[in-house]
Amino acid sequence: MLEQQYDKYSQFYRKFGDPSERLNASYDSWLQDMASRPGAELVPFEFDLEKYPEQDIYFPKIEGYDKYSRLPDFMFYAGLNATISRSLGFIACQKLIGKIKDQPTSAEESTPLLKRLANDQREGKNTMFVTSHFTFPELGLFKALRFYSKRDRQRINMGGILMNKLMARQAYKGKKLTDQFAPIADIYFSYPKSASAEKHNVPNDIMMLGNALLMKELKSSLKTGGLELDVALTGKQITPIKNEGGDIDHYEMPPIDPASVNLMSYFDNVLGATLIKSPITNEWVMNIGDLIDIKESTKTNTLDNIVGNVYDGIATSIEKVTHKEVDMNNFRSKIGKLAINK
Repeated sequence: MLEQQYDKYSQFYRKFGDPSERLNASYDSWLQDMASRPGAELVPFEFDLEKYPEQDIYFPKIEGYDKYSRLPDFMFYAGLNATISRSLGFIACQKLIGKIKDQPTSAEESTPLLKRLANDQREGKNTMFVTSHFTFPELGLFKALRFYSKRDRQRINMGGILMNKLMARQAYKGKKLTDQFAPIADIYFSYPKSASAEKHNVPNDIMMLGNALLMKELKSSLKTGGLELDVALTGKQITPIKNEGGDIDHYEMPPIDPASVNLMSYFDNVLGATLIKSPITNEWVMNIGDLIDIKESTKTNTLDNIVGNVYDGIATSIEKVTHKEVDMNNFRSKIGKLAINK
């Protein structure tokens, strides 16, 4: 299998070889650091290309698959509903599904969002869904709720999740993360630049190679058209900042990598959303922003402004749910520098 992957990216392999072992040596300390944090949900496992070939850098994408292909649709979706309900609770799950189904495309367009998304896919348009989260499961739950509501079983390979390659070595509740997501979408692996990547000495040349392989694969999917890709552009969860008494004082929006901003330019539409469990009511709350036509918006806005507007909407929704301020200073500072440097 690895040989086939090397053949597929032969020009890269001849020039750069395979630095997967060197990459994962850096991941070792990063994974240990993450696992040692209070409340850590993700469990690391070993680097082993024979057991887990997706850990190789020449696996920039895992094809999604229908895990229960022999089941009729009504049984498939009933099972999916039950799975989501186990995480959210039955009543919360049904309320959120109802909210997605009732969601308009935007304040200016009353077309139901799910209908607009289906039409855009038929026309070959590509949409990016930007999500931010407090805990890891929230990312997958928003994707799963939309998958169920939109009845995307026949479009598994038109859906995608952008995942840090580090996550090819993590499990959640005893199951590999890749196995959590592949039954509803293709998985694309990225190598975001971040303070954590720098702290654990992830080699910059390897990240550049990995992202080049990602873009080669992603551009192929975008050319085919109809891709719906879920991403966390900031690369990490929103950070709670506690006061001296140990209570949450406010939240901090992480900075954003320039490559993440540029990624949006390859898509036709973008939509920001949050799905979080309220620390006040303990209820799940979902907020979905307006669907933005990127090409139309860039006629009067810069791409940096569009990204900033998406995250401003996310921050506002979080503040309403938590009654705590979201500090956007680091985020806005990075966005501002990107705009100036252009």
